[in-house]
Amino acid sequence: VDLRLEHGPAARALLLPLVTGLLRDRPAPPPVRAALARVLAGAGSTASRPLRAELLEVLLEFEQVTGRDPDVLDALLQAAAGGAHRRPEIRTRALVHRTGMLLVRTPEGAARFDRRLVELARDVPGFAALVIRWLADAPQEWAAVVGPSARRTVEALETSRRAMPMPMQAVGREHGSLRPA
Repeated sequence: VDLRLEHGPAARALLLPLVTGLLRDRPAPPPVRAALARVLAGAGSTASRPLRAELLEVLLEFEQVTGRDPDVLDALLQAAAGGAHRRPEIRTRALVHRTGMLLVRTPEGAARFDRRLVELARDVPGFAALVIRWLADAPQEWAAVVGPSARRTVEALETSRRAMPMPMQAVGREHGSLRPA
């Protein structure tokens, strides 16, 4: 599916019936939908982005109405964070928020979203800064999705990254010091 998406609009005639069939006609099991979520949430090339967005919308509608599988939503969240640096920030923000809104409606979904958001903020470069900016820009909107402890943890992660001292530079061919400059 990922390779075919890169063919741009020409692939729509093949992929739209395939994906809608996997979701609506005979729903695919959660592992297949999770794999599809990772592909559709990928940034892709400029040629594939409109079709990815259209097919991702089909997947999100299915998960909202029928699926609500936490593993699928987790895969979607991971793909959104992992591709954040390759897509417009507003698209990443919308995808993370919508995924969070769907995930918090599942059993234990709020705790799972918080845990995963913290893990991704720790592991994906730049993601913590994005999350902090989103939380600051629209605190009421994100309050329904991100718990207070997850918010504090993400803020602490980003603060500790900024405060981390750099080792002293060595002169010439000497070894550097691990002492902060």
